[in-house]
Amino acid sequence: MEHLTRKGEGLHHIQSRVENLEETIAAFGTAGVATLMSGKFGEGEFYYLDTEPALGVIYEIVRRRTRPAPEAVYPAA
Repeated sequence: MEHLTRKGEGLHHIQSRVENLEETIAAFGTAGVATLMSGKFGEGEFYYLDTEPALGVIYEIVRRRTRPAPEAVYPAA
């Protein structure tokens, strides 16, 4: 809700999969980019990085060890 109030409709964040989270977080930290939020889900983990001042959006990095099967696929096979 905060994003909608502050910026209106539009892109909130972009996401990239990375294999080495530690190196990536360290590189962003060296550039002065802080972590806004992080968490774990199953065997994966994510980090929201404060790139909004430079990119206009938040940058999310994620590492997944496994990927669950989707409940449905469109179009159906």
